Amino acid sequence: MTPPIPSGRVSASPRVPETFDRAFHDTGVVALVTWFPLSLGAALTQAAQFAVIKGRGRVIPALVIVAWGQLLSALAWLAFFLFTGARFAAPLWVWPAIIASSFLAISMNALLARASARGDISIVGPMLALSPVFTLLPDALLSGTLPSALGWLGLGLTLIGTVSLSGGSSWPERLRTLLARRDALDALGAAVLLGMLGAVDRWAATGIGPPSYLLCSHGASGILSTLLAIATVPRDLARSAAPGNLITLLAYGLLGVTGTGMQTTALTMAPASYVNAIRRLSAVLSVVLGRALFGEPDLRRRLVSALLASAGAACLLLAR
Repeated sequence: MTPPIPSGRVSASPRVPETFDRAFHDTGVVALVTWFPLSLGAALTQAAQFAVIKGRGRVIPALVIVAWGQLLSALAWLAFFLFTGARFAAPLWVWPAIIASSFLAISMNALLARASARGDISIVGPMLALSPVFTLLPDALLSGTLPSALGWLGLGLTLIGTVSLSGGSSWPERLRTLLARRDALDALGAAVLLGMLGAVDRWAATGIGPPSYLLCSHGASGILSTLLAIATVPRDLARSAAPGNLITLLAYGLLGVTGTGMQTTALTMAPASYVNAIRRLSAVLSVVLGRALFGEPDLRRRLVSALLASAGAACLLLAR
């Protein structure tokens, strides 16, 4: 059996591919009132995950954080199948994509956890908004599509917003200052991996359906990251069950599950490009939370940069 050819669109959220079956019948105010706050809620949960790690998870190794998050997500999708009776499918041809997505997801989430714990989440959020840029090449290779004029505009806005995160008298100086930050480099690496992961997710979920794919992907990621944690940081993994660490990890994981649930529900009510465009506002919310909770500097510049990056990401998504 060979997988069907994808339609040429890639979700900005790798864990909820935009091929999710939707019944988008009502385009009126009622639908807007429903899917918009759900999408915004998904953005808030992502920003809140960054804040939880910075506020409470600095002493927990990134690999342990990833293992807990992936296993909780897998349990959530398993519950979906148990309670809905939906058909599960995992043919052999999709397993290379599942394995690839597992390595990409573990690496991406580990970089995000490290960046959030050691740096400013007001830098991490806007840098992650670059992820749609890095879907361009994988999407072109897998589906043969390139951005429209609106997409190229979005690319420009995203790059301008990102470079503007750091001060400087010239654009090259701003870029050098930004790339000298460890948190910015980690978040940039995560954005690259997120773009690649989005393309892999899109391709695989087209063939077997998002629920089956996400259960397999989260399950494989959770098992693999747990084995890696046992091999590399066994004592830290054991200490993660201590009450203080457990609360942090459960909060982090449940925020991820809640955000995925909100976004998945929103995708049944509105086009994925709309939902994912609103979810990019997590960059803006990260800046606000970073200032409010941790007193992070340069609020005005980072807020403007996050707005530009989010607008650019929205253009890239809406152009597809």
